[in-house]
Amino acid sequence: MKATKTIKVSLSNRGQDFETPWAHDLGPAPGPKGSRKVRLVNVPFLHAKPTWGDVIIVTPVKGSFPTWDANGAADVDSRIEEDGGRWAMIVSYLPSGDADDCFDALNEACANLDIVCEGATAPRGAKPGYAYLAVKYEFTEHVVMRHLKEAELRCKLGQIHPPPAKPAKAAVKKKSAKKAVKSRR
Repeated sequence: MKATKTIKVSLSNRGQDFETPWAHDLGPAPGPKGSRKVRLVNVPFLHAKPTWGDVIIVTPVKGSFPTWDANGAADVDSRIEEDGGRWAMIVSYLPSGDADDCFDALNEACANLDIVCEGATAPRGAKPGYAYLAVKYEFTEHVVMRHLKEAELRCKLGQIHPPPAKPAKAAVKKKSAKKAVKSRR
């Protein structure tokens, strides 16, 4: 079996928000000379899509890594050659003990649901660290957060992206105007 070559690629949006994840080179692709088909093997921090497992076409750029540009597409999925079946989620974590132990436990809890977990920033003092997750489409953010909380990690977790839903306000029953007047008498 032939080993897959891993290369650095560049992701951007109209020439901004550059980041350079790793990808497996799957071979030549249609497009400008030197274009390659690649499968991402990192969870990008600046782009929700593409993410880990997605196949994209990168094109050569002089003085840079082969590049994929969202090009301002409202529907980024149309710029993805093959969807890897995952979406991006961001969580914060603030350890109650050793930061490395906390992240290792978070990573293990994610692996139990086949979620790819990558650390973006480490916690410092009272400031939480951030982990980027590539979650299978079959799981909602509610399922992921419940699973992580049930894992009893020794850290405080927060959901950053997608923003958690705000709790519904309790319904307040209003008296009708007639009842209000009668009750004042």
